[in-house]
Amino acid sequence: MKIFSSGSLRQVWLQASVAGSIWASFEIILGSFLHNLKIPLSGAVLAFIGVWIMIAFQHLWKVKGLLWRAGLICALMKSISPSAIILGPMIGIFTEALLMEISVRLLGRNLIAYIIGGGLAVLSTLLQKIISLIILYGLDLVRIIEALYKYAVKQTGLEHISAANLILLITSIYILAGIAGAILGYRTGRRQSGIYQNRTSPDIISLGSNRNLLRNDENEKYSLLFLALNIAIMVAILGLLNFNLLIPGIAAALSFITFCIIRYPGSMKRLKKPGFWITFILITFSAAFLWDWVSQGVFFTAEGLVTGLKMNARAVAMITGFTAVSTELKNPVIKSVLYNQGFSSLYQSLSLSFSALPYLVSALNPRGGNGNAMGRKSLNSAFSHALVLYDTFEKELEKRPSVFIITGEVHQGKTTFAGKVAGLLREKGIKTGGFLATAINENDERTGFNLVNLSNGFTLQICSINPDENAIRHGHYYFNPEAIKKGEEILGTAAEESDVIFIDEIGPLELNGKGWNNALEQLCRKNVSPQVWVVRKSLVRKASRRWHVGEVVIIDIAEDSESEAADLIGSKATGSSETKTPEISQKLPE
Repeated sequence: MKIFSSGSLRQVWLQASVAGSIWASFEIILGSFLHNLKIPLSGAVLAFIGVWIMIAFQHLWKVKGLLWRAGLICALMKSISPSAIILGPMIGIFTEALLMEISVRLLGRNLIAYIIGGGLAVLSTLLQKIISLIILYGLDLVRIIEALYKYAVKQTGLEHISAANLILLITSIYILAGIAGAILGYRTGRRQSGIYQNRTSPDIISLGSNRNLLRNDENEKYSLLFLALNIAIMVAILGLLNFNLLIPGIAAALSFITFCIIRYPGSMKRLKKPGFWITFILITFSAAFLWDWVSQGVFFTAEGLVTGLKMNARAVAMITGFTAVSTELKNPVIKSVLYNQGFSSLYQSLSLSFSALPYLVSALNPRGGNGNAMGRKSLNSAFSHALVLYDTFEKELEKRPSVFIITGEVHQGKTTFAGKVAGLLREKGIKTGGFLATAINENDERTGFNLVNLSNGFTLQICSINPDENAIRHGHYYFNPEAIKKGEEILGTAAEESDVIFIDEIGPLELNGKGWNNALEQLCRKNVSPQVWVVRKSLVRKASRRWHVGEVVIIDIAEDSESEAADLIGSKATGSSETKTPEISQKLPE
């Protein structure tokens, strides 16, 4: 037997979960408020708040790597945003955190470092906006803005205001906003340090249940092929338009836009807004009237009109394309790959952050009505929630159940092995619950499986190779929805009455968010009894990391005996330490 120990989450990730979730809450609450009121410079305002929050947490928890981790968590939490395009805001948030982290790493945890990092973080929102506009409309936009500026200067008679001075003024406003946020964060962090050190017995809050980051969105169809294809087509369209191949470029753009609208209905959200079409008209006519005004003094040229239309075609293609890419990036396959490549700490932290989001949004929302409204206690109120969250997250990690995975090849006898282990446990006086899936064979052919309740022997056919229009088809089998519902009831009862819970088996159905997935989420969140999972060897790695559990023990039926397995599981169920600890392994079976 081998143990894969997930271990306790490092303190910096736990603290980043708190800071990142609070930052995300303000992004959601204030972002919606500013967006609905169409307030100018809303990105700078959100960045100012982000700097305030992050610097305060950095001064409160003086640990390296807190800022970039919190920024990454906050950015990834934007994936639940109803906005059609999430990629830009996610990059912006992480960039802000990274700039603050670099400043603190180079200059130390002091006010000077915070001021420089804060100023750069807020300034980055302006730079990101400029880069985004250039990506959308191309460098032709720069020529149009230059013409607009010179035209405005001539009409107002303000020739003494140079473009360089105007840029310097705008840049200074952003930097000063970042400096102000850093100073306020530093002062807030100093005030809260004493409260944090002198806190008494911790309060615990109830966390939400929607924190499974690897679950498929049933309303979306994801494809890694389409992700790569979308990116390639966007690059091709930019290339065609940049080389002034207008006819093929615009044809490709229109075809791509049509495809995106059909496959990704969310891409229409931004295109339906009046503001987009106002911008469309302004850019088209600005290009038509001012394209040659600076160089030749000529108003309205056909070349300018064509340039404006080309810029807008490019913008629509990019907007719909980024919506498509943003949608495909939510693909659980991508999340699962990252998880299995060493990002488990990130996903555990994200899980905690997502579970706290409903509480934070309610607590910090001025309309929440719970007495802790953000408008009444300003940002300082967030820290009272932060301290409670940290203690809650610590307690939450302690509740993760131990899992014993009985594994082997297909048809090797995993269920028979599990049944014998359950019998040995009962002989020890240990209550076993859950179910096994026993094979149904007809004429030496496997035709289905029965669900067998371990506590009372109740049997119900769960799947069959015989077609059934009311069943859930997966592979060669048709699964009985009533049997799945019965299995969930059995697991619910076992959670309350059993010392050890058996689940046979966990396979592709569960890994795709179906089958016993919902019941497993409930068990892993609310029950600390040891669980025994039957999993085929090829899926052990995915299953062990699909749900948030504690220590995972791998029991290979080709190498380990039923009695050894029963002794180890029994010792965990009774809290005994007499059984010899099996070999420790840092890797799961490939």
